[in-house]
Amino acid sequence: MKQIASIMVVFAVAGLLIFGCGSTPGDDAADVIKQHADVTEQFVNTLEKASSAQDVAKAVDAYTSGMQELVPRIQSLNEKYPEYKDGKVPEALEKEAKRLDDMAVRMPAAMMKTASYMMDPAVQKAMENMSNEMAKIGQ
Repeated sequence: MKQIASIMVVFAVAGLLIFGCGSTPGDDAADVIKQHADVTEQFVNTLEKASSAQDVAKAVDAYTSGMQELVPRIQSLNEKYPEYKDGKVPEALEKEAKRLDDMAVRMPAAMMKTASYMMDPAVQKAMENMSNEMAKIGQ
């Protein structure tokens, strides 16, 4: 349960950091938010369908892999737009922001469904790797 809660916090922080990228987004911001929405949507969809520890571990590993590419870009956007960290989403990004909001609503139920697999060593390792990668966003 502690791992689920920490993953939810990391997910929320990542979303806020991405949403805070600017009021007049460039292609870089739009692309990062779209990719984050794509990766997150795939993660939630896969977790919702998971029926084994192996399914959960694969879903977490795929999400971590997708985020590994995005983390440096998120960090870059945070540096490029330091004045925008209040969570306001520019109009041009509302569609993708809505997708991320929708995923944030579905995420807790998807993560709770996987709770029975959390003691599996492969799932624990995947969760640890994801936590480590997501922690880089705040650095």
